[in-house]
Amino acid sequence: MNFMDESLKPTALSLAEILSSLSYALDLTGGQPMGHAQRSCLIGMRIGSMYGLSEGELTSLYYAILMKDAGCSSNAARMYEIFGSDDLKAKCDSAVVDWSNIFEAARYAAAHALPSGSLCSRAARVLKIGVQGSRQNQEIQESRCNRGAQIAMMLGLGKSAADCIRSLPERWNGSGAPLGLRGEAIPLLSRIASLVQTLDVFDRTFGLDAAYDMATKRSGRWFDPDLVRIALRFRHDARFWNEVRTSARETLLDLDIRGAIEVATETRIDSICDAFAQIVDAKSPFTGQHSSRVCDYTIQIAREFGISGVRLTTLRRSALLHDVGKLAVPNTILDKPGKPDEEEWNCIRRHPFHTQQILQQIPGFKRITEIASAHHERHEGRGYFQGLSGDQLDLDMRILAVADVYDALSADRPYRGAMTPEEVFAILDKDRGVALDSDCIDVLRKYGLPSAPAPPLLRAA
Repeated sequence: MNFMDESLKPTALSLAEILSSLSYALDLTGGQPMGHAQRSCLIGMRIGSMYGLSEGELTSLYYAILMKDAGCSSNAARMYEIFGSDDLKAKCDSAVVDWSNIFEAARYAAAHALPSGSLCSRAARVLKIGVQGSRQNQEIQESRCNRGAQIAMMLGLGKSAADCIRSLPERWNGSGAPLGLRGEAIPLLSRIASLVQTLDVFDRTFGLDAAYDMATKRSGRWFDPDLVRIALRFRHDARFWNEVRTSARETLLDLDIRGAIEVATETRIDSICDAFAQIVDAKSPFTGQHSSRVCDYTIQIAREFGISGVRLTTLRRSALLHDVGKLAVPNTILDKPGKPDEEEWNCIRRHPFHTQQILQQIPGFKRITEIASAHHERHEGRGYFQGLSGDQLDLDMRILAVADVYDALSADRPYRGAMTPEEVFAILDKDRGVALDSDCIDVLRKYGLPSAPAPPLLRAA
C-alpha cells in the first residue's frame, strides 16, 4: 500500500468541510441519524437570512448548529445511570417529547426506565425519576451545554457560537435549561437553533405537516413566535425541503457566506482533532483520555521507527480520531459491569466502520481514514471490521493497533481493573507476530511509556 504520496500532500480544506463531516459523529452521540445537524443547519440558514442576520451572525449560527451536540457525549454515562437503558435511544426519543405535558413525560420515563428489569424495579426507577427528575435534567443539560460551549471555543468558533450552544435547551416561556432564560434574554442564535433542530427531527420522524403543527403549537412556549412565523413562510417551498432531505451538505458548502469558505489552517485541524478526541473520551468514564494516551503511545513508537514530519502528523491525527465511531455505541455496552454478550460485541465491532464512514467524508483525510479505521485489524486476518491481514496492514496501521491494545489493557474497564505493564506485555507477547506487530511491541517495551504528553503540533521539517 502506497501511503507516502497521500500523507505528504498538503491540502486546503475549508473549515465547513471538516465540521460538517464530523457533525455525523455528533448526530450519533445525540441519538440522531447522520445528517441531522446538516439538515438543521440548512433550515437555520434559511431562517437566519430571512430574519436579516449579518454575515458574522450567519457564520456563527452556521458553525453553532453543526457543532450543537458537541457536549452530548459528556452526559451519556449519566443518562445511563439515571435510566439504566440505552442512552442513544433515550436521547433520540426525548427529541419528540413535549416536556410541558406531564403525560408525555411520564410515558417517556416509563418506556426508558430499566426496560429489561422486573415490574417492581422499573416502577421504583420511574418513581425515583419522577422525584428527582427536575434536578437530574438540570444536571444533564448543564453538563451538555457547558461542555459544548467549551468545545466550540476550543475549535475557535467564537463566543457567539459558544453562547448559542450553551443556551440551546432554553425555552421562550422560561421553562428550559440550564438557566431558565425567558424570551429575548435567550440568545437569538439559540432560539433559531432550538427551532430548526426540532423541525428537522419532526420532519424526519412524522413528516413536514407534523413538524409545522408542532412548531405552531409550541410557538410562544418553546419557540420565539417571530421565528415560527418566518418558518411558516417557506412551509410550501418544496424545492427547499427536498434540498434539506437529499443534499443538505452540498448546499451548505455552496452557500455564499464566510462560514462555508473559511480555510482551515494546519493548526486549526490539529485543534479539531484534539477536540473530537475529547468528545469521544467523554462518552464513558472507562474511556477517559483513552484517545490522547493512544496518541502518545503511537507517537512514541513512530519516532523510534524514524517517522517524522507530515507523516507523523497524519499518524497523530489518526490516533486522536480512531475511536470517533465509538460514539455510536450505547453506554449500556460501554459501561456494562460485565463482559459484553455476542450481540453487544457485534455492536462494538461496528465502531471502526462508523469511524470510516465519518472520516471518509472529509476531502484530504483519505490516509487518516485508512489508518484510523484499521486499528482493530490483525495480522492473521481475524480483526474487524474489514478483515485485513498481512501486507494489507502497513507500519502506521500496526503502530496504532499496538498502542490501542496497550492502553485498552492497562486501563480500568467496568468488568475488570487496570492491568500492570507486566501483565499487559505478557498478553501482547502471546499475540506478537500473529495478531500484532512484534517490532512495535519491542519498541514500546524497550523505551517505556511517554513521560509527558506529545506536543500538540507536529510539523513537517
